[in-house]
Amino acid sequence: MRTFERINELAKKRGIGLRTLASKAGLGETTIYGWKKRTPDSSKLESVAKVLGVSVDYLLGKDENNSGLPSNMTKVKKEDLVSIPVIGTIKAGVNGIAFEEELGNEFALADDLDMTFDYFWLKVHGDSMIGDGIFENDYALIKKTIEFNKNDICAVIVDGEEGTLKHVTRTEDSIILTASNPAYTPRIFVGKEMNKILIAGKLLQTKRKY
Repeated sequence: MRTFERINELAKKRGIGLRTLASKAGLGETTIYGWKKRTPDSSKLESVAKVLGVSVDYLLGKDENNSGLPSNMTKVKKEDLVSIPVIGTIKAGVNGIAFEEELGNEFALADDLDMTFDYFWLKVHGDSMIGDGIFENDYALIKKTIEFNKNDICAVIVDGEEGTLKHVTRTEDSIILTASNPAYTPRIFVGKEMNKILIAGKLLQTKRKY
């Protein structure tokens, strides 16, 4: 497979257009297209390889054992994974948290978990946390706990209704929920209003499917 074809194939797998790839690599937008007919400059090819997460040798076809997967990926064994339910909606239930709209299961690495706690994946709705790189339909891994540090991102249930992800700050007389999208103003609950807030858990990690 020629170098251009390899680059084009990998870019498609990564969901990146060639012009975007060139921009990320600090190249002119048509540079990569020019490699259809000529051999790439080694320094420019190195920049592209870095963005794609593979070796230059792989792009040149010299490393056939390289699968084209990102260079920072590691193999895991099946026994290293834990299956955790995906929840589309969380609400306040009779005994604390009520899970609704179950959407199957996703995996997490056992090494990332403290198995003395329970966990669930929450499918993200809305754009209120895009400033933290959390987008619509992302999966948020939630550790079920009411303990958190100031400004941690938590799954919060407000007034018994559908849960949401927000930064949470708690003082003696208030709870403040803050989005990371400036289009949303912070919500402040004071006095008895604080009873409307139920912390369902703390955000541990997120992942996205393409």
